[in-house]
Amino acid sequence: MLRIVLLVAAAVATPAAFGAEAPHGGPVIDMHVHAFTMAEVPPGAPACPGDQAVVMPTVDPAQDLDFSAMGACARPLLAPPDDAGLRDGTITALRRHDVRRAMLEGPVERVAEWREAAPGLFLPGVAFGARKEPSIDELRRLHAAGRLAVLGEAYIQYRGQRPDDPRYDPYFSLAEELDIPVAIHMGEGPPATARFPGYEDYRAAMGSPFLLEAVLRKHPKLRIYVMHYGSPLVDEMIAMMFAYPNLYVDVACNDWAMPRAQFHDALRRMVDAGFAKRILFGTDQMYWPDAVGEAIESIEAAPFLDAGQKRDILYGNAARFLRLSEAEIAADHAPARR
Repeated sequence: MLRIVLLVAAAVATPAAFGAEAPHGGPVIDMHVHAFTMAEVPPGAPACPGDQAVVMPTVDPAQDLDFSAMGACARPLLAPPDDAGLRDGTITALRRHDVRRAMLEGPVERVAEWREAAPGLFLPGVAFGARKEPSIDELRRLHAAGRLAVLGEAYIQYRGQRPDDPRYDPYFSLAEELDIPVAIHMGEGPPATARFPGYEDYRAAMGSPFLLEAVLRKHPKLRIYVMHYGSPLVDEMIAMMFAYPNLYVDVACNDWAMPRAQFHDALRRMVDAGFAKRILFGTDQMYWPDAVGEAIESIEAAPFLDAGQKRDILYGNAARFLRLSEAEIAADHAPARR
């Protein structure tokens, strides 16, 4: 989860890109959505689409870092007023942009609440690698009850730990046994992560895709996708995808919050390396529902992608990764009910 909170993204969005409806011409699967509460951000907190460079603070290390001085957008995305607004705004944004399925991670009961509000839209995810771990027995019960479809997000990097730490092997083993996907965070945290309150355990080095090698060798049948594609370590991710055909990536948050030139460069490199069929779309929607449209637009705007590659990234790759049936795919392509 690339947490960008409270004025930490300070790019100025171009009017043409801001809030644009993406004419993507087909259904979308979002592999990365969160059922959060508004406890961490105030109503109206802005976040900025990344068409221009994110302004990073440069300070004397003897000084405290003033996050409120990191800049503001000319036309920001704004957080909703309350928890209900976040839930309903996210559901509305997903439906507006023809997202037919979305992997939803958050507290188990909150995920259930969101699923009840939008039947058939969300695939339930359950996190691990956080400070309070779900037990393997609990995960088995959730799976048996239809409340666990994806094991993740795995927050291991935010704890400053390696994914091949033995304490996490039971989770990978369970996912392989149950044949459910694993979603693991490997990539950036908030800007100035080392000084960001609440993220003291995060380590950039623990985002190296090479740290997954022992996991993938031990669990060759594991379906796993790396959230944020291990950004910015694209060459390492390409090497791992070349060696391990069960390894996929998502482009969530990087596709709307990071500088557009940086994101497109990374996406093009993975496509040019031959992995256009293993790139999954995601938004990492946290507190800003309008990020859904911004993320889709970033794929549509990529000049190096042809129409088939855009459809694969927005839908086809995830449909194959999730092993959707022909009937499910046909239903996703039927006219949406508004």
